[in-house]
Amino acid sequence: MLAVRFKPYIAKRFSAWGHVWAYASTTGYQQTRTLMYAASGGLLGLGAGNGLLKHISAADTDLVFGILCEEWGLIVAIIAVCSLVCLAIFTVRCASVGRSSFYVIAACASMSMLLFQTALNVFGSIDFLPLTGVTFPFVSNGGSSMLASWGLLAFVKAADTRKNASFAIKRPKEEIQ
Repeated sequence: MLAVRFKPYIAKRFSAWGHVWAYASTTGYQQTRTLMYAASGGLLGLGAGNGLLKHISAADTDLVFGILCEEWGLIVAIIAVCSLVCLAIFTVRCASVGRSSFYVIAACASMSMLLFQTALNVFGSIDFLPLTGVTFPFVSNGGSSMLASWGLLAFVKAADTRKNASFAIKRPKEEIQ
């Protein structure tokens, strides 16, 4: 309620959600363009830099899934999402043998945040959820988003228990030779 009170554009996004075509020239402008241009990319896309969605405001941060679909095709866009799902599966497998409960909890929490962020971007782009302006991890433009995503990935790496996987685990001297 406070967010809607102090940021009225959030209420407009929620009012347009689910039927953006009725508001295609106002609050649903970004989502309608994303849906049209993403569909025009087909399975293989139009080619890098050949899309029109990049000309919509904040497309390189908020609508990256649409840009992936348009320029690189649906196949590459799904591969980008599946790569994060594979990373989540890796995290779950590492969690069962983690060397510390702190690392396991941090890795699972960071991976959950990355998956949630991906879901918000993808489902916001295709109008299953309201457009939130959340970036797609490791793909969206923006230094702070990229830095935060790599920081979250560091927690996943810290939970890895393979031999010599981390600098935090010191090897015994006889093993170094």
